Amino acid sequence: MKNESLLSVVQNQYGAVARSHLSNESAAVRSVAQAFGYSAEDLASLPPQANMGLSCGNPVALAGLREGEVVVDLGCGGGLDVLLAAKRVGPTGKAIGIDMTPDMIARAKAGAAQVGATHVEFHLAQIDQLPLPDASVDCVISNCVINLVPDKSRVFREILRVLKPGGRLVVSDIALKQPLPEEVVHDVQAYVGCIAGAIPISDYERLLREAGFEAVVVQDTGANLNAYAQAGASGCCSSGPCCSPENTAPESSPVHDGLAEVLRQFDANQYAASVRVHALKPSDHFMQEPTMKTIQVYDKPMCCSTGICGPSVDPVLPRFAADLDWLKEQGHHVERYNLAQQPQEFIQNATVHQLLSTEGTDCLPLILVDGRVVSRSGYPSREMLSQLASPALSVLAADCCGGPAQTTEGACCARDEQAKVTTGTGCGCAETDCC
Repeated sequence: MKNESLLSVVQNQYGAVARSHLSNESAAVRSVAQAFGYSAEDLASLPPQANMGLSCGNPVALAGLREGEVVVDLGCGGGLDVLLAAKRVGPTGKAIGIDMTPDMIARAKAGAAQVGATHVEFHLAQIDQLPLPDASVDCVISNCVINLVPDKSRVFREILRVLKPGGRLVVSDIALKQPLPEEVVHDVQAYVGCIAGAIPISDYERLLREAGFEAVVVQDTGANLNAYAQAGASGCCSSGPCCSPENTAPESSPVHDGLAEVLRQFDANQYAASVRVHALKPSDHFMQEPTMKTIQVYDKPMCCSTGICGPSVDPVLPRFAADLDWLKEQGHHVERYNLAQQPQEFIQNATVHQLLSTEGTDCLPLILVDGRVVSRSGYPSREMLSQLASPALSVLAADCCGGPAQTTEGACCARDEQAKVTTGTGCGCAETDCC
């Protein structure tokens, strides 16, 4: 099928989703979003129509958005990530949504009006032709959309154009671990469902670098792609009595039903992965900024300073302790505080104290870089720490087993499950099959 025909099918089917009654009021739809990293609190804070069960990650949780920044969401759909991002950048910033489907834009605008979000805007456009000025954006995010565009190189070049020097790309997407079965490659529903249009992880990295990005990281999150089937007509939630009335989607869509049928034919997790993608636009000024950072770690109550003691040690903790030692070797200043032993440090830091007051210890561990929260409820991987601490430097680092950095299938460290559910920022040896 020609690219124009494919895009027409995509637009028509996603238009049908936008016109459907799929929303956050369905437990099945909520379960899809939660499977890919959204918290119940995030979802509850949004207008119901913003979530239609179309995500493959939570890029807002990974983007490190700051007050006053301009953030653009490519393929914004019903406005889920735009509205979450708007809260992070505040009234002095701006959150912009781009989508090629009129019904999606209409749904997103209605949701923004419902919650009174005034520092957001939405544009009807294709993501390889952005209606934005050069160097006008601090951060570009996207959620399971770039795989739907035939010419991904053009998208990456367009993103680079609108980013300010030193700006960042933070994307959740689907990429391939191995070639798909031939029948899936040619299945239109598999394409519309974000599977058949995916490219290999290595190609994703290469195309970003060829477009001009640096510090590129494409990492398999380990999320279960079969979660998409939950929002189909016969889908159900991953918890509770499967397919009970309260768990079944009240209305499905061609996208969900078609993808559910595709997923019944093969195990998508063997071939494809939900990936988190980070990349930076180069900047001479950015490169000249001091690269040494202050990294602060605020841990849950533990019996010792690192938690590496006692008969049953969480296997993620030795890996993370080694990663902090590695950061010190690079010249960074690292501070680590334990709530059980140093409670005063948690009180003295206003940001940490506020989070504890509102969320309790569920927000721990907190990772701060130069005073800014960059990770919560889980321990980042060494690759992620390297980028957060020294974004202008290469992210080549040793993994927890001492080998070269691995960001594709076969990476040594399994993700920390709590971090996966809460923020999507953790990567620890949770299954103890290497460290």
